[in-house]
Amino acid sequence: MNRAWKEVSLTSFDRQTRLAARLHSPSRLHDLEQLPADCPRIARGGGVSYVAASFDRQAVSQSMAALDRLLDFDAERGVLTVEAGISIAAVQRFALARGWYLPVTPGHPLATIGGCIAVNVHGKNPARDGCFGAVTGALRLFHPRLGWRDAEPGDVLWQASVGGFGLTGSIATAQLHLRPAPSRIRVQPVAVADLADAARVLREHAAADLVYGWHDGRPAHFGRGLIRVGQASTETGPSRMPPRRLPARYHAAPLRLWNRTSLDLANALLARRWRVERSMPLAEALLPLNDAGGYFAAYGPRGLLECQWLIPHAAFEDFAAALRHLVRQKRPLLPLISSKLFGGASSGPAFDGDGIALALHMPADPDGLAFAGELAAAALDHGGRPNPVKQSGLDAAILRRALPELEGWRQRMAAQNPGGLLQSELIRRLALA
Repeated sequence: MNRAWKEVSLTSFDRQTRLAARLHSPSRLHDLEQLPADCPRIARGGGVSYVAASFDRQAVSQSMAALDRLLDFDAERGVLTVEAGISIAAVQRFALARGWYLPVTPGHPLATIGGCIAVNVHGKNPARDGCFGAVTGALRLFHPRLGWRDAEPGDVLWQASVGGFGLTGSIATAQLHLRPAPSRIRVQPVAVADLADAARVLREHAAADLVYGWHDGRPAHFGRGLIRVGQASTETGPSRMPPRRLPARYHAAPLRLWNRTSLDLANALLARRWRVERSMPLAEALLPLNDAGGYFAAYGPRGLLECQWLIPHAAFEDFAAALRHLVRQKRPLLPLISSKLFGGASSGPAFDGDGIALALHMPADPDGLAFAGELAAAALDHGGRPNPVKQSGLDAAILRRALPELEGWRQRMAAQNPGGLLQSELIRRLALA
């Protein structure tokens, strides 16, 4: 048999999963049909998922890198049709040059449209804007058993594909609904004393163009921080487009640079930098990870752990108190804690719902792994939902406990994936299929 793939080693963005895999690189949409019909596979976008969502040792990863074309643009309605391998940065660059923008934007500029749809990513104010499904229109997909299929918003296939983790097939093309773009955003920092105070401020600014928090993770100052509130501005100033070329990966430092001393320095610098109200280009506000390579590199060769949990509003204050106690007791090294406001409806394992989301970063060492486990226990006790695409250490038992509806979702998705041919390490580890 003529092999259409090559043997490669693939690594998750958090550096926790490295596997020998097979990579197929289609150059045109019809090339998605090249693999044998019974070959397990999964689509692979920019390769910037924290977890192994796009590869597995038992499946072929179909790289969408060359499937990145702009297909159609309705300049009156702001509807853009693209191939699913195009990056968020490329879409924003095209849209901003024409007075539009994509309002739901993940932090990493190299995330692809297909990947954003498959996990239903969130942006800078999910309470107001929803997750990526809110800006997604008609889809075209390829499944090795079912062939080419079209999905329209609201139908069964579309609903299964948005947040379906690739189980309905490879997303080939997508319509995107853009919004008229302000030229700049004025970002106001609001100081908060702790996480409970942060929740109050987030709720007060639920209508902002962007709203999210940064918090100090040191035990003595835990939860103190700033909520960044951004509103569209008519001010003039230099514009900034997303760069045309960006590094796909960060290069880890030869040893871990995050320690108690560097964390003290980083907190002081961030507090000083973000304490000042400022006007910035929209692209800079939407894509904060453009310049974050040094931050990720500082975790060293072993990488980082991210844990992100969505806690219901009614339980958040008690959870915040339990988390503060846990941090003061265990004293983990937490270079980053961020908060966001959610206001959607939860369905299946995709990360959405109504509450406050906290993301915590820690070094991937035994202390970090132990703290991640205790964090999960506390979050589950308060009705929390984990983000499966942010934590490599998440297992199926935790997900089942957090999501009582998971088994029903799995049964519905099985009908969309006959033969179980769509596979990834994430799908296998969490028993999503």
